[in-house]
Amino acid sequence: MNITKATVCYFTGRGTTKQYAKAFAEALPFEATLHELRFDNPVKDTFGPDELLVVAGPVYAGYLPTFMWEQLDSVQGSKTPAALLAVYGARDYDNSLLEMDQVFTKKGFSIVGAAAVVARHSIATTIAPERPTEDDLGEMRHFAHTIAERLDTMNTIDDAPIFTFKGTVEEGVRKGGAPLTNDACDECGICVDQCPAGAIPEDNPETTNAEICVGCLRCVEVCPQSARSLPEEAIAKATARLQKLADSAKPNEFF
Repeated sequence: MNITKATVCYFTGRGTTKQYAKAFAEALPFEATLHELRFDNPVKDTFGPDELLVVAGPVYAGYLPTFMWEQLDSVQGSKTPAALLAVYGARDYDNSLLEMDQVFTKKGFSIVGAAAVVARHSIATTIAPERPTEDDLGEMRHFAHTIAERLDTMNTIDDAPIFTFKGTVEEGVRKGGAPLTNDACDECGICVDQCPAGAIPEDNPETTNAEICVGCLRCVEVCPQSARSLPEEAIAKATARLQKLADSAKPNEFF
């Protein structure tokens, strides 16, 4: 197949999904555009058979957040190849790839590859704290080359591999909790600009609209005053549970 360009769509909270998406995009041998999914930047395009769509997102309790699906609702393919990237916090990617496969197949895409890759956990940040490492990103670059070579050897999209992903798609937890703000907040507005969901009001940046908040914790990551965080009790509880279930050295999986 002659692929002329790629669009790499990603949603990122604390930045790790962006690192993987960027590594993949930069390693492709044809033009690739990075598209960050935000409330003010959804994707509404129809993609053709000579394009590659790549979708990268974080796994929240086994699924991609609902927010991502809202931003991708109008996307359509026309026998378009797609690659799926699920980024998870060293416990399990659960149902995420299966859900992505089902949704995009119905939208007119054919899955040509997928990856489940490990990153620092967004809540329990002592889980896989250094990931993605340079080795992780190197594996992602290699995977991009693999996808490009796979597409090059296919005559038509009908030659795409058939994948069987684990899991069961049900109604799962699709968002995290809204962070709190302490007295260190100086109302600099960085969190307002950075919030992908538009949940922090410009005229009152010390607050968060919990109904809109995705729980991605971008505001926690970017706050220069460390004024935003989840309740300590919630962090401690999540860390205690995940220390028994997660493996910071878990290998990435590629399909």
